[in-house]
Amino acid sequence: MKKLLLVGGGHAHLHVIKKLKDQPIADVDVTVLSPSKFQYFSGRFGAYAEGLFDESDIRINLEALAKTSGIHWVQGAITSVDPKQKMVLTSNGDVLTFDAISFNIGSLTASTDLPGVVEYAYRIKPNYHFVDAINECRQADKVVIVGGGAAAIEISLSLQTWRKKNHVTTPVTLISPDRFLPDKSHKVSDKIEKIVVQKDINYIKNEEVTSVKHHKIMTSLQNEIYFNKLLWLTGPKAPGLFRTSKLPVDDQGYLKVEDTLQVKQYPFMFGAGGCVSLENDSNINEGPVSAVRQGPVLFKNLKGFFETGEGELYKRQKNGLSMMSLGDKEGLLNYKEHLITGRLAWHLKNWVDTHYIREYKD
Repeated sequence: MKKLLLVGGGHAHLHVIKKLKDQPIADVDVTVLSPSKFQYFSGRFGAYAEGLFDESDIRINLEALAKTSGIHWVQGAITSVDPKQKMVLTSNGDVLTFDAISFNIGSLTASTDLPGVVEYAYRIKPNYHFVDAINECRQADKVVIVGGGAAAIEISLSLQTWRKKNHVTTPVTLISPDRFLPDKSHKVSDKIEKIVVQKDINYIKNEEVTSVKHHKIMTSLQNEIYFNKLLWLTGPKAPGLFRTSKLPVDDQGYLKVEDTLQVKQYPFMFGAGGCVSLENDSNINEGPVSAVRQGPVLFKNLKGFFETGEGELYKRQKNGLSMMSLGDKEGLLNYKEHLITGRLAWHLKNWVDTHYIREYKD
């Protein structure tokens, strides 16, 4: 009996696990390894922070899903990979062997090496930390969020909405070292900045945090910003696992995969989502890619690896639709720089998110 090891419970692996229920791989024993039995769905993080959903509404029971598909479940974090002996070591001291392995473990948070960040800031990666972090920040007198990406914007606006509804009068402070969503156009950045200001966020832009002390942030402009709770949402960085295990990585430490989602040097090794970069796609230059769209390709190629040798190529979507929560049951849709904001945008996003999460909860 051959062995397939799925490391992590991200979007691509959720698809693989679900498909294996009806299309098992012949003569292959499958194990999923993850540090939490729950996989939290980031698409609903804003709605949870706003108070629209309970914790049970934003998570998928990974352990139950695995068992339904006849897959072994092991709780633990992976600490090292030996590609030559085809084995991994876990945080529990377990050694797991494999014939093929797939990684879908997401990314970590950038700039946590700045003085004081680890000691004083909450982070939401790995994503099972999200609920505790939000619950700690909701009613604090001075909440400061650092970051200029989608997560920082969504959670700032959603927390602001919750606080207003619950009569917490002090505004959320949002510190961004650059314009919002610097990988998007200035049109998008300017639109979001206008919304943030309109919703009474205390927005501090073009200012970098240089260090964090107990209840105090120091910035590049020598400003001191005080906080009771600090949420650090500064974008992604690669997990250290791949570099320390001496696997093929790009300049930033993301696992390099071909458009088959396989590692060229180790064809038995696959990867998807925010922990990988596509080796042959010049449009993906900073690491994470879309795990949701990679899921079907990953499943076909894992099945093909063991059964037929056939598979397909992953093609990155260009200029796709992106959606964001803005608080107050309002949203933003961005399709090829055409922007729609308001309640309709939120309801469409909520419909998509609800459909997705139900697929793995029913």
